[in-house]
Amino acid sequence: MRSLPRLGSGEPPWPLHVFATDESSVQLTWRASPPELLRLEIGGSVLQPAATPKAELALSLLGPKGIPPPGGARRRALDSGLPGGPGSAVVEGLLPGTTYDVVASARGAPRFLAARFRTLKAPQGRLLCQFATISDLHVGEKFFGVLGRIHDPSEGLLDGSNPHAPAAYPARALEAAIDEAVAWGAQLLVVKGDLTRQTVAAEVRDVARLLARSPIPVEVLLGNHDNKFGVDVRAIFEKHGMSVPWHPTARDLPGLRLVLVNTVHGDPHNHRGQLPPEMSREVVSLAAGSAEAGNGAGAWIALHHPPEMHSYPTVYPPGVPWRESRLLLRSLAAAQPSSFVTCGHRHRNRRYGFGPVVISEVGSTKDYPGVWAGYRVYEGGIVQVVRRTARPDVLSWTEATRRAVNGQWGRWSPGSLADRCFTVEWGDVGARG
Repeated sequence: MRSLPRLGSGEPPWPLHVFATDESSVQLTWRASPPELLRLEIGGSVLQPAATPKAELALSLLGPKGIPPPGGARRRALDSGLPGGPGSAVVEGLLPGTTYDVVASARGAPRFLAARFRTLKAPQGRLLCQFATISDLHVGEKFFGVLGRIHDPSEGLLDGSNPHAPAAYPARALEAAIDEAVAWGAQLLVVKGDLTRQTVAAEVRDVARLLARSPIPVEVLLGNHDNKFGVDVRAIFEKHGMSVPWHPTARDLPGLRLVLVNTVHGDPHNHRGQLPPEMSREVVSLAAGSAEAGNGAGAWIALHHPPEMHSYPTVYPPGVPWRESRLLLRSLAAAQPSSFVTCGHRHRNRRYGFGPVVISEVGSTKDYPGVWAGYRVYEGGIVQVVRRTARPDVLSWTEATRRAVNGQWGRWSPGSLADRCFTVEWGDVGARG
């Protein structure tokens, strides 16, 4: 491949991005592409994905008291200078722990070396099970961003007069994420909170109906957006056949114990999570009981709010207060070193740790980059892979939202490839790719 031009060497290629890898596959994404004869060559496989329309967004600036000015949103296409819009391709059947080149070409563009990546190394032992997570669904949301608001270009069709109008973007993103996670092989779905925009009863009903359609079992946790106005969210979900735990609960899968923790209690206007000492002790007891349950070495703990790693919050929105976080993480490190803590809330992808305890934050389904996370459990460890939802109408919307916060959202929210996709071997300290 040394004879091929590299991306950025003066040739006319378009940017390809390695968004996700696991032990046997890679997901490539692009913001824009040529419309004809896009060709990708990876490890002997050749793909010719179809080009998609350009992403569109509708913008409005806030007027007095946060009200959009007369005339509403201004609709426009995102012009990248290339004819095609955003896209995604997944290549399966790759070898673990192997480096691959991505060679691309299209009509009018010669073959060039677009990217290079390495698949993850699989943990030791047999593959035992697979499951997936989603979070920060915000069903009922009408726009994304602050100061300058990004609206769904199809919102004008959603006035109730057109029975064939597309669903609003949070619902489209949720449905597509579930479909893709199931197609990937997930046998269980864990929803990590912020199901609704503002806990309006109709929003709770709508998200419960959407989740009830899942072809695989669903476990639901609440977020700070689901704890307002006195709405009995748990009762609505129970009517749709799903329970929402108020206290920490455990669910055993082959090779892993899931510990589901509701961090939403108290003041409905407080973005912080709560994890009082008695609750931490219960979480640690459940995690430490994994081995006694004959369930292998690992415990996977799901929260909505991330643990604060410093005495004062350094990232908005704040998570579980530092003293409560410190107690939980110290106790987990001592009682169950093979612990994997995963959260939502901040709409970003990050990986960090506390001693042997691995911590991950996974982004939202409905804004850039628009993701779901898959987990493969082996006898010797676990693999996390975070993929962008690739359905064209969802990808077009989430690509548009990268422009939020004056363009900074697209730089801050996705994290690095190592934040999103990595292998954890039980007994190792931290994680490795």
